[in-house]
Amino acid sequence: MSSTDGMSAKATVGGTVVAYAVLADASNACDAVDEVVVAADSWASAIGLVRALGYRKVPKRPARDTVDGDAVEAAFAMPGTVFRRRFGSGAPWVPSSHGDGR
Repeated sequence: MSSTDGMSAKATVGGTVVAYAVLADASNACDAVDEVVVAADSWASAIGLVRALGYRKVPKRPARDTVDGDAVEAAFAMPGTVFRRRFGSGAPWVPSSHGDGR
């Protein structure tokens, strides 16, 4: 079991789902772990958006039902956009896209 297993969460705010997960990035390097967050209409839609960016082993179900406030705020800035940051960095959330080297 990796150290990031179970590090996923879902919060529902006004009918919108905020999905959060800690995942190995698309490079699959052992130390390349990202936090990702996205606001969508369902967990399934949210994880579909995350998978479309090349993330692997995206959880089918969240492990917990709370998401940190800064992650929720980032997700609601642009619903449908996956935001990421390096795990544990405390850096600002940045939007991901297919063209950002992933």
